[in-house]
Amino acid sequence: MKSIFKMKLKYLFLALVVSVVGLHAANNKMLFGVWKITEFKMVQRGVETVSNEKELREAGAVWDMHFNADGTFKQDFNMRGNEMKMETESGKWRTVNDSLFIDLQIDTLAIPMKYSYILLGDVVVFTMQHPRSNDKIVTRFRRK
Repeated sequence: MKSIFKMKLKYLFLALVVSVVGLHAANNKMLFGVWKITEFKMVQRGVETVSNEKELREAGAVWDMHFNADGTFKQDFNMRGNEMKMETESGKWRTVNDSLFIDLQIDTLAIPMKYSYILLGDVVVFTMQHPRSNDKIVTRFRRK
C-alpha cells in the first residue's frame, strides 16, 4: 500500500515539475521578438515623470529590445544623454517567474540587470526597482 502511495506521489511531483518547466518555457516564448517603447516612467523621491508614446515619438526617442530564442538579447536606443545618439547593447536574457534577468555585455564586463515584468498580450511592462528606495523605472513596450 505504501509503495502505491509513493509511486502516485512521485508521478504527482513529476507532473508538477513538468508543468512548471512548461510554464517557464511558455513565458520565455511569449517574450521572443522585437519590442518598441511606448511609455517611460521614472519615479524619484515619490515624484513621477511620465512620457507617453506620442511624446517619445515627437522627441525622436528610440528603444527597441530584441529577445531571441537562443537566449541572446540586443537593445537599440538613443535615450541616454541629450545628444540622442543611437547605441546598441547586447547580452543574454532569461526569466524566472515574473523576473527578467538581462546580462548586458559591455566591453569585457557583464552587467546584470533585474526587472519584474508583466505580459499583457502584445504589450509588456518592465519595472526596475532601486534596491534601497522606492525609486523605479517603469517602461511599457509593444511588440513590433
